Amino acid sequence: MNKERKYLCLWIFYIYVTIIQCDELASCYNQPPESCPNNQCKCILTDESSIFCCRTRSYDDLFRNIMCSGTKLPAIKALHIYNMTADRFDFGKFSNQLNHLISLSITSSSVNRLFGRLEHTHQITCLNFSNNAFGTEWPLNELQVLENLKTLAMLDFSHTNISKLPIIKNEVPKFWIDLSYNNNTQCDSLLELMGSVKSSQNKQLLFKNTNDTFCNTTLSFNWFNSTEILAFDQIKIIDKLNTQCPSGCKCKWHGYEMISDKNVLNTVEVDCSNNKLSYLPINLPENTVVLNVTNNNITNIDALVLVDSYKDLRFFYADKNKVSSILALEGSRFMDNYAVLSLKSNQLKSIPMYILENSFTRSFEGHLVNLGGNQLYCDCSTAQYLKVWLEANHKHIPDYREIQCENLRYKVVDLDCEIVCVTQTDWTDYMYYVIAAEISALLLLIGKVSYDYYVFKTAGYLPWPASKMPKLPCDWVFE
Repeated sequence: MNKERKYLCLWIFYIYVTIIQCDELASCYNQPPESCPNNQCKCILTDESSIFCCRTRSYDDLFRNIMCSGTKLPAIKALHIYNMTADRFDFGKFSNQLNHLISLSITSSSVNRLFGRLEHTHQITCLNFSNNAFGTEWPLNELQVLENLKTLAMLDFSHTNISKLPIIKNEVPKFWIDLSYNNNTQCDSLLELMGSVKSSQNKQLLFKNTNDTFCNTTLSFNWFNSTEILAFDQIKIIDKLNTQCPSGCKCKWHGYEMISDKNVLNTVEVDCSNNKLSYLPINLPENTVVLNVTNNNITNIDALVLVDSYKDLRFFYADKNKVSSILALEGSRFMDNYAVLSLKSNQLKSIPMYILENSFTRSFEGHLVNLGGNQLYCDCSTAQYLKVWLEANHKHIPDYREIQCENLRYKVVDLDCEIVCVTQTDWTDYMYYVIAAEISALLLLIGKVSYDYYVFKTAGYLPWPASKMPKLPCDWVFE
């Protein structure tokens, strides 16, 4: 008989697991409040292996009434406890006494804490703890109460004030969880659960009642700074970002962006600052509009033009790097769409005005470029043209007064043409003097030759030094 009962138990277990894993609407064994017994015994059998208990006052009171119903503990496969009052519920005792349970529900009760641990021998596939008042913070040892339930496929924590979710290490293909109507659940804890399931290749985490599922942010939670309560859709965005975020970087939700009357785009912000990067990250999360790579060792920004994941980027902060040129940005999509291009304290030696001018002349007023702290090579052209251009575009280059000259002890805006360009004029005048001296020497030479010729024609001899010069083959022309 014991052997037959064991096979029956395994068959029932298989049916429960199959139903719960395949049917989204499957639920634990639950009975309506009107089914509560009115006699002295607070527990009632609803079938041969399922029992319903109401209004028990403690853990010991629960088991006295189970015995009162005439049920043998090993025979119980499903248990629903309704309206129980107990400060603590000891799973340690429970695990030994009801070790054939497949479904357990403790609902609409005043159970403040769960402790102990259900052993791995349990075949529980469905747990329902809805409508309880669990403590807002479980101690670490109490987070492990469900750790051993390898076959757990459905967990209902709806309508509770649970803040940190317990550790779950089940091994089922599909795991359903209901966290609806909880504003105290910490977003970090929820994301940790989602991440642990993703790390397993053979397990899928599914949520019930997602429209009513929220989580609570903490002071250290920097994803959505505008609110303390996040909807499940926002948590899914964060979970997706956690898998797409570049190594060593921090990714967070940036905001909503309307792309049509009905479609809303969730934009992303990526922070890779202070990361000792020598090049821009190649793969950014989808819809990244903000990238901060401040204080790294990046030498070029070609990825803004060449990498497809940068196609939506509009805010680019690359201060305190080693960027020496922005020529790669000429004619790029980034220059058409950007809102902020920040390259403070880099190694720019010149500013190609024509590249930036095209974006400044458009109607979009949000094109801002930060270039302060760069050490340019300055000359007369810088004083005559670049200085004037910076002053004319000061609304687009708010830190233009902080652009320095590398070879002169001036800021670009302080350059004076009368001083900077004087050196160029003096050098030009010197060349004029050289040319004038050469012309004078030529005239003297022509005069000397003419004089020598005159003396020769009139006196018949050549004066010194012409008389000392050797006779040349061409002299017969003059003779």
